[in-house]
Formats: sequence, structure tokens, C-alpha cells
Amino acid sequence: MAADHKRYFWILAAAFGATLLPVFALNLILLNDTLGNSGKVRLASQWQQRTQGVTYAPTLSDTHLFKTLRLNDRLPEINAVVFGSSTAMGITQQAFPDTLRIYNYAQSGHGLSASIGEAEYLQRHAPQVKWLVIPLDWATGFVYQQVPVQDADLSAAAAMAQAASPAQQAPLLARMRDALSWPRVATLFEIFKSVLRADDKAVAFRGYFTQAGSGEYRCADGTPAKDFDTVHRGTCTGFRHDGSATFANSSRVANAQARIPLSVSGGSQYRRHLVESRGVPSAHLLQRLATLAERARANGGGVILFMPPLLPGMEAEFLRHRELAAYLQETKRSLDAWSREQNVAILDAGQAERYGCAADEFIDEHHAASTCYEKIFRSFWRDASRPDGTIDLPDGGLM
Repeated sequence: MAADHKRYFWILAAAFGATLLPVFALNLILLNDTLGNSGKVRLASQWQQRTQGVTYAPTLSDTHLFKTLRLNDRLPEINAVVFGSSTAMGITQQAFPDTLRIYNYAQSGHGLSASIGEAEYLQRHAPQVKWLVIPLDWATGFVYQQVPVQDADLSAAAAMAQAASPAQQAPLLARMRDALSWPRVATLFEIFKSVLRADDKAVAFRGYFTQAGSGEYRCADGTPAKDFDTVHRGTCTGFRHDGSATFANSSRVANAQARIPLSVSGGSQYRRHLVESRGVPSAHLLQRLATLAERARANGGGVILFMPPLLPGMEAEFLRHRELAAYLQETKRSLDAWSREQNVAILDAGQAERYGCAADEFIDEHHAASTCYEKIFRSFWRDASRPDGTIDLPDGGLM
């Protein structure tokens, strides 16, 4: 019996060595080469600066280093910056008149407090950036957060130092567990499929496991692209030269009517933000925004505030709900009163359908693609942009 047990053990060990061990080793190589790899991020930034192409730097969920390096490279040639979270990532240069040259610095999870700190840094260190574009998100709850504004340092040196800090490095044990997680294993299988489909399989294998990035290729519109991570290769996923996200790896909403009832349900994050805040925006954050706007005007520019677009029909559903409508109306009433007092207009794009946006211009309930933003800002600039190229922002109030 003991001999049978030993034989069974060695069979299991051999099976592990022949299957899971190579998967574990290859995934660990990929993880070590992407997580916390500031060298690859710098290469991606340098490549984009040289080519003005689309690139994907590791990792797409933490883009602070990449966006900060790109911002610093672009500062000599821009006069406007878009801040905010991923809800603002779809905003492109095409949404603005030629007199405003933008860089979209929006990053995942960056709330209003972070945006204000970043804008204050640029007002102190980059006076050529005269226009600040800042979202006021009620759906994600950022406009309600009672949090202090932290001083930001958007220098390239500070971003590199932060990326190299031990706190940013995933522990070896965590990477080992991640290497055997199903998403990593599934991604590795997709890599194998890509290698097997390649004309030169050896070159394709080296491109994933030994080289800094993919070869250059072209997006559908002819824009050059290069991927510095191993996921979503060849799909033009990542960021454009103006900082906007392509969302090329994300499918579009096919059935808005199936999603909208869930947005007002008991487990909805959107409902939770309204109920917990009772629809009252943070007075502290609004005060800091007022100071930002005053300084921007003194510098010959302005602050452009907007409430991001939501899936067509979604906000209207909230306004039909007895309890939630009262909270949302309180948000809008408070922002309208504040904006009139401070003479800072707010573009309310929550009901995206008013601007002709369709469901297939969203990747979910609160992330709009570039085409929707272009429609929204087109109507705004029709009134705010003068024939001589000057900008005359509307007076205060919700628009």
C-alpha cells in the first residue's frame, strides 16, 4: 500500500511539473516584467512623445507614472488640462477648439479632491496652463466626499520616486499567488494562441517574454501603436497622444434598458452615494474650486466644470424615483446656487441623451466614449468660443 501511495504522489508531482509549473514560471516572468516596471513605463512615454501614437504601458489600472511623465513632456505645448477619474478619460482634443491645446490627465479612481490638488500644483508651477477642466461626479460620489485636499507633486522626479518606493512593489508571495490565479492563466493561454498564430513563432514568443514591448503596428485610423504590456496586444488599447483613453478593449453597452433599473436598486453604488450624502456636495471642495477659478481668471483663463454624462435614460430614471429624485435635485440645486454665487458655470451633461449620445457610446453606466463627449462639448463651445479664437465662459449656473 505504501508503494501505491508513493507512486500516486510522484504521478501528481510529475503532472504538476509538466503543467502548472511551466505556467507558474512563465506567469511569474511576465508579472516581474510588468508590475512596478517603471523602466517600461518610461519607454512607453518616450515612444509616444516621439511618434504621437497610441500606447499601453503597464499597468492600465495604475497609470499615475505614465500620465505624469506624459504631462511633463507635453507642458511646453499645452494650455489646458483635463483632470478627474476614468469617467473623464474619454475626452479628446477633438472636443475642444483649436485655441485650447489639452492633455487629459484623468486617472482611475482620482476623485475631486485629487483633481483640485493637482490643479493647484499646476497653477503654482505651470502658469501657461490657463484652463482647467474638472468633472463633478455625483454618480461615483466624488462631489460628496468629505476629505481634505492633499498637496500634489506632479514633477517627473516625484512620480519616479513614488513608483520606486517599496510600498509600490508587490511582495513576492503575492506575485506567486497571482501567477496561478485564473485571470493570469487565461491571459497566458491567450498569449500562447497569439504566438501559435504568428508567422514567426520564435519572434512572437520573444516579444512577450524577453522584449520591452510589441512591434509597432497601425490602428484602424492609421495612428501608430505599440504595446508595452502583455495584455490587449495589437488592439490599440491604451492612451492617445492627448492623454485620452481609447477603451478599445471594452465592449459597448448593447441594452441600456436592462441596466437602468439596476442603477436605482438597493445594491447600486449610485443609489448609495446619493442616500449616504443626502445629495449635499462637499462645501470644503466647492470652496477650493472657487479659489481655483479665481486664480485661473486672474491668469487669463478659467475653470471649466462639468457633470459627466451617464448612460442615456439613467439620470431620468433617478429623477422619477421619489426618494432618490429629492437627493439628486438637492445636488443640482446646491451646485446651481454655488455656481451662480461664484460666477462659475457648470455644464450638466448627466442626461447624455439631450446631446444625442447613444447607449453604444458607453462602456457601462458612467463611462462615455470620445464621440459622446465631442457631442456634449460641441454645444458648449458654440456659445463659449468666439470667432477670433478667444474663450468667453458663460456666467454661473447649471447649463
